[in-house]
Amino acid sequence: MTDLSRRFDVDRMLYQNQRSFAGFLLRILLILAGTFVGSIAVNEFMTPAHILAGGVTGIAQLMGHFTGIGMGTLYFLLNIPLFLLGYRFLGRRFIALTGVGILSFSVFTDVVRIRNLALPQDPLLLSIYAGVLLGISSSIVFRAGGSTGGTDILSLVLNRLTGKSVGGISFALNVVVVLLSMGFFGVDAGLYTLVALFASARVVNSLLHFQHRKTVLIVSSKATEISRRIGERLGRGSTLVAASGAYTGHATSVLMCVLTHLEVPELRELALEVDPQAFITVLDTTEVVGKFRQPVL
Repeated sequence: MTDLSRRFDVDRMLYQNQRSFAGFLLRILLILAGTFVGSIAVNEFMTPAHILAGGVTGIAQLMGHFTGIGMGTLYFLLNIPLFLLGYRFLGRRFIALTGVGILSFSVFTDVVRIRNLALPQDPLLLSIYAGVLLGISSSIVFRAGGSTGGTDILSLVLNRLTGKSVGGISFALNVVVVLLSMGFFGVDAGLYTLVALFASARVVNSLLHFQHRKTVLIVSSKATEISRRIGERLGRGSTLVAASGAYTGHATSVLMCVLTHLEVPELRELALEVDPQAFITVLDTTEVVGKFRQPVL
């Protein structure tokens, strides 16, 4: 990596300065940028063509269409109980940044309008462009360590309590959104909604190498303390393996933990809080056999 690329490495800036005001401010700015892009996708590409976004956003669009209430306002109201639920069960940093995401997306979708924007008239192109923009928006917000609320919160909480798939809740609600789109706006609109959802998911996959579950390996002499923090703050179990440096011969430990992609930023943060010299790798995990989640009491 060149000196110039190191200087503008966003991940390095985020995670080496996670406890500083500048690091937290950078996260907020990234979330604002991401939600701004998402509001453009919804307001300028999707809503005029009766294309619905997935999850709670799509429900808010549909309610706004029939009630005349601002979509952003409805989105904010729908997220209040979900945010309170997340505050009870999810990490403090994640839920705080998610609150920023919910509020900013709600405001932007009610106030941001781009006049004289030359858009294609083909609804298929609109759905593809909207999906790409939403995927970019979600990727930016996830990379900053937060989310825009909705089914992200609900899925994580249910996963933490039951161990069920995080993606299952989102998939089920998206199916409902597609069916509602077909019922109210016609089959074509529902199919274009499906195209937008698919495009968004593909973009997130590409930008984040997205998998619902991740395996994190942490090499640290303070792995026992990191494991304790993981149990307290994330409710996750972990495995400790005694090891030694191949070159130095110094005794150390390797900690392994399997968790969801949305929990990775907080685990990385707490690990570096305990040991700033920890060596961390994050691996995609396509299948887990066994007890993935202990219920949170």
